[in-house]
Amino acid sequence: MGSIEYGTFVLGSKVLMVLGHENCGAVKAAMEGKPVPGQIGSIISAIKPAVEIAKGKAGYPVENAVKANVMEQIQIINFSPVITQLVQENKLKVVGGYYDLDRGKVYLIS
Repeated sequence: MGSIEYGTFVLGSKVLMVLGHENCGAVKAAMEGKPVPGQIGSIISAIKPAVEIAKGKAGYPVENAVKANVMEQIQIINFSPVITQLVQENKLKVVGGYYDLDRGKVYLIS
């Protein structure tokens, strides 16, 4: 979070994009629920809420979970008082995107 706040508040970035991508291995691992070594589990744990949100939705399960994770991470970022202030002052826009690797395109999802 400190790095994000530094980039936006100190360096003046105007847009912050949370970008998920097609066939994300971390999302797939979170969906499988298998044990992972070391600190990899912390990444998986952070993704699991999005996996639960995406369950049962129409479409492709991995894509749905990736997009849900993007939205969940945006919510976490918006808990930062620094980010909230910048957004309220129209100095920063926080957006989510989905990178379609097959097409080489990023689609806005928020």
